Amino acid sequence: MSRELTRRGHVFDLCYEQDGDLSDTFRSFCASLTKIPSIRYSESPVSDARNVLAAARTAIRLRPDLIYVNHATELAWAVAVQARTRAPIVCWLHVFIEYQPGSLGSRMVPLLARRVHRFLAVSEFIRDQWREQSLGAAEVDVIPNGVSVADYPTASAAELVRSRETLGVPANAYVVLYPGRIVPEKGVDLLLDAWKELDLPPDRARLLIVGLQSGSTQTEYVGELQDASPPGCSWLPMRSDVVSILHAADVVVLPARWQEPFGRVLIEAMATGRPAVGARVGGIPEILDGEFARFLFPKEDSAALADRLRDLRDWRVADPGLAERCVKHVAERFSLDATATRVEAVLQSARTSRS
Repeated sequence: MSRELTRRGHVFDLCYEQDGDLSDTFRSFCASLTKIPSIRYSESPVSDARNVLAAARTAIRLRPDLIYVNHATELAWAVAVQARTRAPIVCWLHVFIEYQPGSLGSRMVPLLARRVHRFLAVSEFIRDQWREQSLGAAEVDVIPNGVSVADYPTASAAELVRSRETLGVPANAYVVLYPGRIVPEKGVDLLLDAWKELDLPPDRARLLIVGLQSGSTQTEYVGELQDASPPGCSWLPMRSDVVSILHAADVVVLPARWQEPFGRVLIEAMATGRPAVGARVGGIPEILDGEFARFLFPKEDSAALADRLRDLRDWRVADPGLAERCVKHVAERFSLDATATRVEAVLQSARTSRS
C-alpha cells in the first residue's frame, strides 16, 4: 500500500522499531527510514512514556503533513507527534485487541481516539469489534486489503507442472496448500485431521504445509504436528516467493480457529485462479461470499473441512470456469488499485481538515 501511494506522488518517511525482511523493500521507495524506540504502549506506563516521547521527538523533526499508523497501540506516539506538528492522524486497524476492563489500554484508546481524523478497518468484523469495545461512534471506514492481480498471475499447464517438479510433487496429484505461520490459532492441526479423514494415496494427493521457521525458532507444536503427519503431507520452509507455491496448488486452505481479521492469503490464491477454503471466522466470510460461501466451513470442524476438500478434488474438470470466476472476484472486490484509491481519499480528506 505504501509503495502504491508513493507511486501516486505521496512521500513516505517511515519510522520503524526493528529491521526485518522488508527493510530493503521500504528503502527502495521511502524518502527516509528512521529507527525509533518502541511506540506501542503496554502496561508499563513509565517505560512506555519514555519510549513514546523519545520516538515522538524523532518523528517531529520529520515535520509530517499526516501521521499514518498501522496499530491502535501506536496512538499515544501519534498524538504526541500531533501535539507539536498539528498533523492529522489516520489509523488503520488490522487486528483487534481485547483489553481487560480497567487496563491501561482500555482507558487510553477511547481518549486517544478523539484525536484521530479517521479509522480504517480491513473488515467489517474488525470495525464492529473495535466499535463495541473502544471506539463507539468514531468514524471507521472499512477498506479491505487489496492485491494487484498482475502480481498473482494464473499458471499455464506447463507452469503448474514445473512448480510441482520444483517442490517434488507428482504432476497429476491433487495438491492442497496451507501457506502461513504454523501456530495453534491458524488451525494447521485441524487441516491435518481433515487430511487424515480424506485418506488419499500419496501418489495421487499431497498436502503442502509451507511455513517452517529456522530450527532455533521451531515450537513444540510444530514438532508434534510433524511427528503425527499423515502420508502425503510435506513440510516446507517459509518463503517469499508465494506465487510459485500457489501455482503448484489446486486448492488453498486457511483453517483458522482464531478470529482472522481478514485472510489475505485467500485473495492471493483466488487471484491465481485457485479456489480457497476458509473457516467461518472473523473477516473470512467477507471474502468468501456469494457463490464462494460454499467453501466456508464451521470453526474447528475438521470433518466439514474434509468435505470441502473432497468436493473440490476434481474441480478443474467438473467446473473449469471456476478459476476465471475466482480471478474476477478478486479483481472486482479486492484490487490494490481500488484499495489505494479509497485510502488516498481518506488521507487527502485528513490533510484538508488540517487547513
